[in-house]
Amino acid sequence: MHTTQPALSRYVLLNGLVISLVIGLVIGLALTGAITTANAGSHSADDTFGEAVQAVKDRDYGRALKLFEQQANDAKHDAQYNMAVLLQAGKGQPRNYLDALYWGWLAQLGGIEEAEDLVGDMLDALTEKDAEAVRGRVSETLQARLDNGDINAIAQFADYHLSIIVEPDYGTAYIWYSIAAALNIPEMADRRDDTENDIEAEELARLQTEARELFDKYNFAPFNPNKKGGANDS
Repeated sequence: MHTTQPALSRYVLLNGLVISLVIGLVIGLALTGAITTANAGSHSADDTFGEAVQAVKDRDYGRALKLFEQQANDAKHDAQYNMAVLLQAGKGQPRNYLDALYWGWLAQLGGIEEAEDLVGDMLDALTEKDAEAVRGRVSETLQARLDNGDINAIAQFADYHLSIIVEPDYGTAYIWYSIAAALNIPEMADRRDDTENDIEAEELARLQTEARELFDKYNFAPFNPNKKGGANDS
């Protein structure tokens, strides 16, 4: 397992898991011997998160898993990573690399950088057939969020087609980055433009037409930078 040490001001060591209290993020890294704390966030979900952290402190990992899973299923990416950490370690229930990879990939798509190392470990341990099955689960989860109108899933679905599947699907990624850019989601115009460089000229008009059709079909509410929601901010 990778042992890169995080910024110490964000973490506290609990029972072999390095726990960050910034927005309630449990980071499963190797023991660092350093114990420091930071102020937790003030989101309503912090009550559940705080209970989960306390459960880790109490070594009640089964309860911690249940509490983190509540948030993980609501696309709280820090909680998704926490799930991956506990499942990889076999804390609270028997070790399960398939589920650890599933939650790790969702956390990675949600911007949890530490998830990349955990995902790498799981991919090393599993067969490609197993990994492909997990990719299917991740895709289905993202598609369900899109179908429910979750604007935060748009960029993640695009990222999935570039960074999670074995052979990058630039066309599908371009479609969803285009939709995200049209909704004024930050940084998406740049990602759309970067991806467009990998699109063949003869495919461009078709992809843009498909993007417009999906944009009209889903009718997402425009991105509101003043509204917290989805991911780790809800």
